[in-house]
Amino acid sequence: MAINYRKCPKCGSRNVIKILYGEPTGEALFMEAQGKIKLGGCLITDIDPEYYCNNCENEWNKKEIIDKVYGEIKGIKASVGGYFQGHYKIDIDFVSRELNWNHSLELEVSYSKTISKVTLEEFVEGLKVVKLLNWKNNYVDHEILDGTQWTIEIKQSSRIREIKGDNKFPKEWDNFCNLMKWLSDKDFG
Repeated sequence: MAINYRKCPKCGSRNVIKILYGEPTGEALFMEAQGKIKLGGCLITDIDPEYYCNNCENEWNKKEIIDKVYGEIKGIKASVGGYFQGHYKIDIDFVSRELNWNHSLELEVSYSKTISKVTLEEFVEGLKVVKLLNWKNNYVDHEILDGTQWTIEIKQSSRIREIKGDNKFPKEWDNFCNLMKWLSDKDFG
């Protein structure tokens, strides 16, 4: 489930329209008169708002929404493994900043640490880079019967989302595993 940019971050309304910049055409003027778009002017900058809420008149851009939804993450639990490589598990509580790492094959090994606030902020920036909240909910390769299974549980302010896979991975998977290894100082995957 991708990030919804067309939901007002201030009031939660979905009565949202795009803001169009540049010299308006006749069609753009007509669409504005119908309330389908809002004209933003001829000058364009990197920080211009992209969306307008018809209910509360709030304006925002995609970066603001990305920062908001990643800021709502309260915890992540991730696991990956298979029969021959064992299973890795990482549980990160963003509120207490506690990280618990576990690997089980023949023996179970555990490790815990407290993450600094700065390190957690860098980790969240890494999650934005791998676009974790834009991943699909399921990745499955039906051609392989055994292999690697994985799950990621994301605890947000308002819900818990699960992303899982069976021998198939999003294109950012390796970068995600490297990010988990960087944060935990332990192998993952």
